[in-house]
Amino acid sequence: MNNRPIDDDRLRELIGDAPPANADGDVVHELSAPLRSPHGVEALAAAAVAAIEAERGPRRKFSGSERPPDVVIRRRRSSYVLFALVSGIAVFVWSRVLHRPPPVPSDPVELVAVLSPTAAAGPARAPEWSAPRGASDSLSERGRAMRIGALLVEFERAWVRNDSSAAPFGDAIAALLADQPDGAEVGAMFAGGPAEARLPGVRHALAPHVRAAPMGVGGWLQAARIAAAAGDVGFFASARSRESLALLLEMPGVTPETQSARDRLDKMLRRRGRPDFAAVADALELLQRELAN
Repeated sequence: MNNRPIDDDRLRELIGDAPPANADGDVVHELSAPLRSPHGVEALAAAAVAAIEAERGPRRKFSGSERPPDVVIRRRRSSYVLFALVSGIAVFVWSRVLHRPPPVPSDPVELVAVLSPTAAAGPARAPEWSAPRGASDSLSERGRAMRIGALLVEFERAWVRNDSSAAPFGDAIAALLADQPDGAEVGAMFAGGPAEARLPGVRHALAPHVRAAPMGVGGWLQAARIAAAAGDVGFFASARSRESLALLLEMPGVTPETQSARDRLDKMLRRRGRPDFAAVADALELLQRELAN
């Protein structure tokens, strides 16, 4: 609001008729307005004073007891309530952003559905790790989970292709579970690559034996390698791919070489336009090889 005098109707609306003088001989006009800032209050007061002076003469020094009218602005309580509510919502949202939990990892099998039909039905792609360590006692818990995630992707793709290559991947999953307490029973569900192993309930049975987050990242690395080989831009642009990439970037306890590779991968996938899939594939292979041990 500016300082220009306001018209008579608005003046009457704000201050009404002149109130009687109080015990000190002062005339106080009380205004009620839903304002939220001190600046707005000062602006309204200045406009009201200007209106009063325009109607009753300008403020001047008085030698006697008569004094010009004062203006008191009383803000409506509802404005404070609304301001407090908006502030509370803003604080809550900001707190949620600062303490946002990491995204839920995608089911490795469901990542196959994010691939383009051409990429999903393409030939099997061997994961980037050394085969002799597949069932070794020296394999880390993270490495075991990431290998199972990658094998689940290839297991599902074999069924999408409708060929007989699902059995080796199912057997490899069973071998990774064999030395785990009660793992042999779960592994038997995958051994031989039966169609029933594709059911979500069978994958849920892995939960006591395999950490979900690294399994999801392992599945994404394998699916991303397939997408990079097929030039599948849509896969990397999907929400599921971005969630899995976020998990990869937050994974603790990595080597400097792995850190450099994932930072490089993140930059390549954030650039506008078509990614350099050859460079993306190189980074993905390095990450799978380093993290799956």
